Amino acid sequence: MDPVTLASAAVAALSPYLAKAGESAAEKIGEVSVEAGAKLFGWLRAKLGGHGQEALDDLASKPESDDNQADLRKQLAKALEADPTLITELRALLPADATAGDAMVQNVTGAGAKAAQVKGSGNITNIN
Repeated sequence: MDPVTLASAAVAALSPYLAKAGESAAEKIGEVSVEAGAKLFGWLRAKLGGHGQEALDDLASKPESDDNQADLRKQLAKALEADPTLITELRALLPADATAGDAMVQNVTGAGAKAAQVKGSGNITNIN
């Protein structure tokens, strides 16, 4: 998995943990338990420096911010590219399905053809 995709998976796993950090430690947040979220957060805190640390702090203070998520993704991807040994460490901290590398393919042809492709649950798609 390339550094950018791995960074995206890490931020996607971390954001719900940070949003729910004040709630019950026994609660399960999506695919990431509170314990796993804490491990990931601790690992990022130890491995990132400078702008990466600032991006992590910003995300911790406002985890729902798309800008904060994008900033951490960028800084983490840079760190992974600079030190590829971190890739193996980070993969070990993420849920197996986060690093599986989903593939969705859709071919739509013909005049007026319309399509939608959705993964997960709770999605609503309208095609007019």
